[in-house]
Amino acid sequence: MTDEKPTQKTVKALMVCAMGMSSSLLENKTKEAAAKLNFPLELKAVAVQEINLWDPTMHWYDIVLVAPQVFYKRKAIEATAAPHGIIVQAIEPTVFGMVDGEALCKQIMDAVKARDESKGK
Repeated sequence: MTDEKPTQKTVKALMVCAMGMSSSLLENKTKEAAAKLNFPLELKAVAVQEINLWDPTMHWYDIVLVAPQVFYKRKAIEATAAPHGIIVQAIEPTVFGMVDGEALCKQIMDAVKARDESKGK
């Protein structure tokens, strides 16, 4: 018998923004925050044009985060994600503007935890 903790499943997150530039800063800060918390996170930022080509059956994510400047795409993203049980949430403008990776990491952790608890995991 070992004292090892069970390996936590890597959470896959997709961040959608206007051009992918400013979100790359937030992407890096969020990855840093996750590393500090030993939270296994795979985060990818994409430009809004790329989301139109997204196929959840080919590229599955636990959560899709929508940046403030492309919030108008949220309903379309939800329509694509919902049948697959993928969470879609907005990134708060202050979190995005302040490049608050810790807050975004917490948002991701809380959303996935709530989903898993509702499934009885």
